[in-house]
Amino acid sequence: MTNHARALTAAADRLEQAHAARDAAILDAHAAKMPQTAIAAAVRLSRMQVSRIIAAASAAVDQESRSE
Repeated sequence: MTNHARALTAAADRLEQAHAARDAAILDAHAAKMPQTAIAAAVRLSRMQVSRIIAAASAAVDQESRSE
């Protein structure tokens, strides 16, 4: 693997970790009843993107509870 490929892989890993941390913060704010418009403004996403992140997490929880 070249140095460029390693750097790109490392950057992609950091980006994935940052997205996971952002999504966790969004879910925490949502659980605390913060309005989605305020969450969106804070993380510089559209309200629709925030809504999708919340819906995806909810679907994952539903799927997990069904498989138990």
